[in-house]
Amino acid sequence: MVGASENADMRGPSEADPYEVDVDERRVVSAYCCTCGKTAGLLLEVGDDSPWEHDEKHASHMVDYWMEMSA
Repeated sequence: MVGASENADMRGPSEADPYEVDVDERRVVSAYCCTCGKTAGLLLEVGDDSPWEHDEKHASHMVDYWMEMSA
């Protein structure tokens, strides 16, 4: 593996990504523009990977997306 850390343990299965487990749920994704400070909450259907409208209009801006997982 190129670029792997020497102390990374890559043996065994890793935990499933929450997006792979909750395949039937709608997702509330938060978006934050690091460039201008705008924020939004996006309600996405399963399989929808549309970017935030602000992200499309301002391609040079750096936008962070995240989803809070409930326990």
